[in-house]
Amino acid sequence: MIRELIITFDYHSGKTVKKLRKLELEKKEVTDKERIQELKDEIQILQQDYESKLKPVVLEIAFNIESQMQKMSEDEIFEKFQIKNADSSIIGDCVYHICQKLERQPSHKVILEMMPEKFRTD
Repeated sequence: MIRELIITFDYHSGKTVKKLRKLELEKKEVTDKERIQELKDEIQILQQDYESKLKPVVLEIAFNIESQMQKMSEDEIFEKFQIKNADSSIIGDCVYHICQKLERQPSHKVILEMMPEKFRTD
């Protein structure tokens, strides 16, 4: 299910990702300061849009992982993930690693900011 969420999100965000890449390349080649600022502003708006569309996907993955963990014993969690004393605070890191499979990978900070407090590492 998680894989399908990632694939679907990548598919639906494809136009935004392409536009962001195009603008970032243009920004590297432009020397006009005014145009650079326009490009930065446009990139920031598109990036925020991308992240706002990513947030529900991230939360769905997080709650899915939490649900799976609740059904497993500590021994099963250790066997599957090599983690002892696992609790919900590791879920943010798990989601970050999953999101690294996206075409446009969000930063660790961005992912953790999307997470409810209980899913964040200390």
